[in-house]
Amino acid sequence: MSISLLYHGFGLRDQEYLKTEYKSGRVILHIQTKTNALKCSCCGSKDVVRKGIIEREFRGQPIGLKPVVFHAYLQRLSCSSCGLVRQESVSYADEKKVSQDHLPGIV
Repeated sequence: MSISLLYHGFGLRDQEYLKTEYKSGRVILHIQTKTNALKCSCCGSKDVVRKGIIEREFRGQPIGLKPVVFHAYLQRLSCSSCGLVRQESVSYADEKKVSQDHLPGIV
């Protein structure tokens, strides 16, 4: 699978494709933000240092009859500009939502 499916099929930009798994009738796409796209979720600075990974799953649009799940490896980032340590923000998830069930552009 190429990164073009993430971009053209699902509209996910700045994401790096890692691998695909097929489990329990689901298609699981493992993704992470490209290194050159990492920035502070508070001030937007690109002067950040990685401080660990948090794994989360997001539901995507199905491919045919198969449900799609994005298994995202989200970076915890320490910002050298503002001094905060925060999880990276992702364009495909609404940070105000507690539930992972509804995402803009991804159902």
